[in-house]
Amino acid sequence: MRALVTGATGFIGRRLVDRLLSLGIEVAALTRQASHGLPSQVKVFPGDLRTREFMHCVQGSYERLYHCAALISFEPARRDELFAVNVQGTRHVLEAARQWNTERTVVVSSACTIGFSFSPGTELDEHATLAPGLLKGNPYLESKWIMEQEVYEKASSHHITIVNPTTVYGPGDRTLNSGTLLCAVARSPFVAVPPGGSNVVDVDDVVDGIIAAGERGNTGSRYILGGSNLPFCDIIGTAAEVTGHSPLRISLPSLARVPAGIAARAAAFFLSNNRFITPSLVEGMFAYKYYSSNRARSDLQWTPQYSFRESAERAWVYYQKEGFCRGK
Repeated sequence: MRALVTGATGFIGRRLVDRLLSLGIEVAALTRQASHGLPSQVKVFPGDLRTREFMHCVQGSYERLYHCAALISFEPARRDELFAVNVQGTRHVLEAARQWNTERTVVVSSACTIGFSFSPGTELDEHATLAPGLLKGNPYLESKWIMEQEVYEKASSHHITIVNPTTVYGPGDRTLNSGTLLCAVARSPFVAVPPGGSNVVDVDDVVDGIIAAGERGNTGSRYILGGSNLPFCDIIGTAAEVTGHSPLRISLPSLARVPAGIAARAAAFFLSNNRFITPSLVEGMFAYKYYSSNRARSDLQWTPQYSFRESAERAWVYYQKEGFCRGK
């Protein structure tokens, strides 16, 4: 079998490429980077998803197309760029999949499109309705949500499945998206512990879910790929044990959500190149992003193998080896 991967140099895409190769699958990749660092056996095609020109660069036919390419940013100022990559780029990929007669396409989205709650006893699944207010001020979430609408429109004429990973940890996170928390715990004298929680999952479990979705997923369906639902106090506590540094932990009360959001708006106004101190992200730390992966377990026969501790340990070893994050 032959597979084409977009976003093959990213966190999830790179691990996916390695797994596909280990399964004896012929892999091609579409990338904008001239210095891509992909294995020599991968056939690399240059291309930018924001234009349709890449369709003419790809040679051959592929039974599977895994669309992992995405821009991750929570800065409102980058809304146009987010839509160009995540919405328009996906639209172009789906057009190309039909042009190339691809049998099955898997689009990697995010569990953020499912929404969240303020109750630790609530686990959301694929039937949850996203509250319209969550889209305001969160261009990343908005772009991913609209991207999924593109999939639903085209899933009747082409086999397309969506996967929604939760917060992903593990080796290979070169941009330190989830790894920011581990590094903050390792370096800081104190950390604030919000009252919310999150679902966490290992990158290699996500890769297994993506491949399973390509084989057994239903067209037009989405599948949450999540591991454990954990309160932030447990996540930070595990990060402290893994990194060998235990900063002073300051518990934030639920009432701090509004002033924290106001402070984040001020920070977003005065700070440039600010990736993570945004109102939507800060306020989300007081929410519970707890999800159920029962549909993936049932339809895809998928079960995560790694605990959060194992994922954090694997990620920390990788950061130390690569010199991305040093503890105190």
